Amino acid sequence: MANTASTSRPVFTILVVGCGLSGLASALALAQAGHRVTVFERSPKLQEIGAGIQLSPNATRLLQHWGVFDEVLRYADQPEDGTFRSYRGELLSHSPPVSHPNLVSKSPYLVVHRADLLRALLSGTSKHATMIEIKLGSEVAQVDFNKPSLRLSTGEVYEADLILGADGERSRCRAGLLGREDPPYCPGDVVYRVSVPTKAIAPGHSAWDLTRRSSVDFWMGPRGHVVTYPIQQDMLNVVLIYAEGPITTKAMSGPQRATIDEFRSRVSGWDPVLHDLIDMEGSVCTKWNLFQIREQSQWHHESGRFVLIGDAAHAILPCLAQGAAQAFEDAGVLGAIFDQLVAREQIPDAVKVFEHVRRPRASDVRQRSLDQKAMFALADGAEQEKRDAMLRAGGDYPLFEWLWGYDAIEGGREAWKRFLNEKGIENGA
Repeated sequence: MANTASTSRPVFTILVVGCGLSGLASALALAQAGHRVTVFERSPKLQEIGAGIQLSPNATRLLQHWGVFDEVLRYADQPEDGTFRSYRGELLSHSPPVSHPNLVSKSPYLVVHRADLLRALLSGTSKHATMIEIKLGSEVAQVDFNKPSLRLSTGEVYEADLILGADGERSRCRAGLLGREDPPYCPGDVVYRVSVPTKAIAPGHSAWDLTRRSSVDFWMGPRGHVVTYPIQQDMLNVVLIYAEGPITTKAMSGPQRATIDEFRSRVSGWDPVLHDLIDMEGSVCTKWNLFQIREQSQWHHESGRFVLIGDAAHAILPCLAQGAAQAFEDAGVLGAIFDQLVAREQIPDAVKVFEHVRRPRASDVRQRSLDQKAMFALADGAEQEKRDAMLRAGGDYPLFEWLWGYDAIEGGREAWKRFLNEKGIENGA
């Protein structure tokens, strides 16, 4: 392949379908790399469904690089400790290692409300006002993967050098790419979330230790697990992921109001602290089904001018708290590749390099999340005892070292350099 790139860096026009965490992060990364980005969002205003979100160092490292970390920190808590406990309340280990100096000294572990994270990313786009345009209330009706271009429901057509499909697990872009509907499926897992006001939890209350300092705490029991962590200074996010079994009614695709009794019945016989916690006055319970998408064999179109990112490409279960982190890694790798000298005719190569870097890692994280979910939900017995012994011995440290130590920017940069070297092309020649 001959190198026809000029020594001046071209500025590409990049369109992003979807203005969630993935779309905004990618816009930030690509604008920082010097490209013009337009983000299309069909909703007339931005809002994030859900409450708390955990950001591990592989995510916060990227927030630092994009210059929005300090803004996120305005809203976030930085946990001092993490614990894994049996469902009866026995402390098994101080893990996840949210304060381990080898893992979080440079890029910390944070917990934050999803809406606050979205707000912080939006503030970052204002620093690139000449390079990022966000079009709300703009529904994409069709994508021409070859040209590439997209047509809005109003009939307006926008052309680009590259289009990113960042429209979530129910992605229309993915359906268009596959040429068929590809809806997410629900294996029967339900999330119950209780938002617990913490102001009334005083010394002497059984849950005082959970609220007197910032921590991420897990309880593991038959068919599910509970995790708690603080959000928005005065609230404890209490989340139960529970295997209900085959769905006999319509699946819940978004949060619905539930009762505290529903939550309580799923954790009958569990640590009394959990029951005392959810019984706090003002606690509110919601529930929804967890969905998964089938693993994709290819994220990009053969033209090399379109690629799926974020949940549209690799939606995963939240059992390793990696949904946002993996979307940010996509953005980090894309930004790192397109921050180098990429000629317009090399865009298809850059897209393939991006997928070569990201798809195996996302697949590994997906599988490890499934493994973690199964490990969290073991019934009493030999396998549960083996798990508990592993946690007491710190046997999960290598997992977090691999997961949190990943540098997406370095990965993208080095992958593009390898590609050029293999083709005998000098970067910048």
